[in-house]
Formats: sequence, C-alpha cells, structure tokens
Amino acid sequence: MTDQSPSNTPNADDKYAPDNVSRVIMLLYGKMDHGGPFWCYVAVKPSQFDAFKAAEAAGNIDLYNFEAFGEVIVSAEGQTPPEEVTLKVAEMYGADASTFFQPIDPMSAIQQKIEEIKAKDGQ
Repeated sequence: MTDQSPSNTPNADDKYAPDNVSRVIMLLYGKMDHGGPFWCYVAVKPSQFDAFKAAEAAGNIDLYNFEAFGEVIVSAEGQTPPEEVTLKVAEMYGADASTFFQPIDPMSAIQQKIEEIKAKDGQ
C-alpha cells in the first residue's frame, strides 16, 4: 500500500514529483497462454511501486491493464531479453544498464535523482 498522505501525494504540476522525474524499471518473467516463457520490461511509477510489489507477490499483475502501475516498455517470448534490448531500455530511460539487476532501494535512488535535478536547476 502506498502512503498517499498530502506530503507524499504526487502532484502532476510539481516538476520534482517522483512520478514526473523517474520510473522504476523492472524485468518480469511469466508464461504465455500456450505455456512458453516470456520476459517483459515495465516502467513502474514511484507512487505505485509498493502496490506493484504487492500485486506481483500475489501474482496479480495484468500486463494488458498495466496503466495504473506505469508503462509496459517491451516484451517478447523467451527466457531472457537480448542484451541489445536491455541496453536500449537503459538508454530510453537515461539509466546505466550495468546497474540493472543490482539490489537497490529505488526510492532512495529517485530522491537522489530529484536532488541532482534541483541542484542543476539552482534550487
């Protein structure tokens, strides 16, 4: 469950609101209707990260209706995404592909990114 208290509610007009600054890139795995494996990169809104993780743990992720959590970036049948796809996803989101799949605290990383943007803007 995401804390939606007034101080933590994302504001669409706030340039520095986490949902306006960043996404949490996740790689999901699953089985297709015919039983074959698939992979899928998704971009989760920071405000929906906790809800996404709870839905993922419960097995309730619906990629056809993913808008509440964020965006589906790319998916395909197979065991793992090709390296060039991972590199392109990183490029699209201004991320370092070498940091993918590393244990991080996404909310701390997003807050650091916000602070960097504010510093660049002279805030």
